[in-house]
Amino acid sequence: MSKSIKLNAFYKSVLSALNIIFPLITAPYVARILSVDGFTEYNKAISIISWFTPFAVFGVYTYGMRSVSQIKNDKKKVSALFTKLFIFNIFTSVLVTAVYVIMVLLVPSFLKYRNIYLILASQIFFVCFATDYVNEAFESYGFILIKTFLCRFLYVISVFLFVRKNDDIFIYILLVNISLILNNVFTFAYAKSKIRFSKICFKDLTSLFKPLSVVFLLVNSSMLYTIFDRFMLVWFSDALSLTYYNVSQTIILAVVNVTTSVLLVSIPRLSFYWADGKKNEYCFLLEKSSSSFLALHTPCCIGMAVLSFEVFYIYAGQKYLSGALSLCLFSVRYYFGAFDMILAKQVLLATGNEKILTKIYYFAGIYNILCKIVLVLLNKLTSELCIITTASSDILVVFLQILFIRKLGFNFSIFSKKNFKYLATSFIFIPIVLAIKHFVSFDGAISILIRSVLSVVLCAFLYLSMLIFTKDEFLKNLAFWKSKKQASGAKNE
Repeated sequence: MSKSIKLNAFYKSVLSALNIIFPLITAPYVARILSVDGFTEYNKAISIISWFTPFAVFGVYTYGMRSVSQIKNDKKKVSALFTKLFIFNIFTSVLVTAVYVIMVLLVPSFLKYRNIYLILASQIFFVCFATDYVNEAFESYGFILIKTFLCRFLYVISVFLFVRKNDDIFIYILLVNISLILNNVFTFAYAKSKIRFSKICFKDLTSLFKPLSVVFLLVNSSMLYTIFDRFMLVWFSDALSLTYYNVSQTIILAVVNVTTSVLLVSIPRLSFYWADGKKNEYCFLLEKSSSSFLALHTPCCIGMAVLSFEVFYIYAGQKYLSGALSLCLFSVRYYFGAFDMILAKQVLLATGNEKILTKIYYFAGIYNILCKIVLVLLNKLTSELCIITTASSDILVVFLQILFIRKLGFNFSIFSKKNFKYLATSFIFIPIVLAIKHFVSFDGAISILIRSVLSVVLCAFLYLSMLIFTKDEFLKNLAFWKSKKQASGAKNE
């Protein structure tokens, strides 16, 4: 990776780390302060919002990041595209917000907590100001880091100041909304300071519908997976199952978002290389960034799986402890999801093969829906079985992606000896943690902390020792060591 890629990866990693630290500060406090009924209703409301937000975004973020990355050297083209995307997004945000509000007002089951759902409507509308796709395309990760830190910091302080009683659920939701709105408004203001609006006509907007529809179907294929799981749990399972599902996903995503920073920051550069015909540079960056991603991602997922009980206790407390198994399963699922992220975002999407990717996602998504219908008919719908069936869909996705990539003639494989080494070493975490649990029995918060610290320290030491002993390329990149081959590759960049 070139120096700018490394710096961007650093910014993205710090940003993702903040997204772990701040929730770890507030979420355990909120879960313990708010009543179980209020907290579970909030999770239900967020699950419903997740069905409307994608329609408000309508693929603008992903399409904008890739398209602006490819034309970022032409200010006029960037200005015209940004103007069209922003106005288009205002239209979709207003329309979807109106539909959501009408539904909340008309459906009787929302009556008791109607104010919660109406307050959350602002999250749908303000997605039109979420223009970080421009900042990511221009690789302005320093600004994104500072902006996010300030908004999150103010949010954390506000939660501890104003959320003090078990019935403060409305105050909590207001604070969440204000934080998200400020983040989006600052994002838009910064992007607008660099890009001027240009004159467009109605035809310019309508011309966006077809390409955005393709990206919308691609990006929001997740609605057939995790979002659909939440939908089914809302209507066909108990409220606690949904809470276990949401909390587990929140925890693992906080960790996974750190590891994926290595992958995500490479996408604008990969798209640029491919569009510019620099195939050698594309392949070099793909190999390096994907292996670095798996070197970080694998031990994190396996570590979270074996420490799921301890992590869930620290995060949510004793009253939600039954959700630890969901966290364990989510951790395993997101390990397999790493291969999907590499093949989808770095290969198929970056090279313009989104139509193939869309077909794959929807085929596996239909399979996932059928699995959930079977679980409902058998009266077996639980958060754990939802995660297991969705994980099987992820494996199907990866299998189909590999088949199509081979047909396209890409000389790239995710099943390398190096990647297997990361997994094999991480599996040794299991006996280490089990041994620690055997000698340090569960006896409240202190024993949990001792278990967690000992496990993390010993497992990290083992993994780092493996990297040093094998002179792993990831460690060389991290320490800015460069072999001759790496140096020549950097020159090409």
